[in-house]
Amino acid sequence: MTLYLLPRPRHRTVTIELDGLLQQLPAEYHPTGPLVGRIVTAPAFHAQSLVGECPVPVAMPLHRPTARTDPRLIVVDDLSEEWVIGFRVRYEQQLYRITGFYPR
Repeated sequence: MTLYLLPRPRHRTVTIELDGLLQQLPAEYHPTGPLVGRIVTAPAFHAQSLVGECPVPVAMPLHRPTARTDPRLIVVDDLSEEWVIGFRVRYEQQLYRITGFYPR
């Protein structure tokens, strides 16, 4: 039997600005698995749905930009790689939209 070890997510730092607030957040790049090629930040964001607000801070998914990406949505990580911020998240099967940083 051959056992293959999958690479673990790689740690990164991403600087994100929302509503005039600039924060550096830890994030993880996923080289394999269901999130392959994406970065997910630490849970630091407030989110709302049609039903109400999310009871906990949520993480933000980031993906690679395309030629049609609005440059205002592009952020750069600590390796100078570009990423697009995503505003849709799920928590306990409910769809939420990120509205800002979670209050500390």
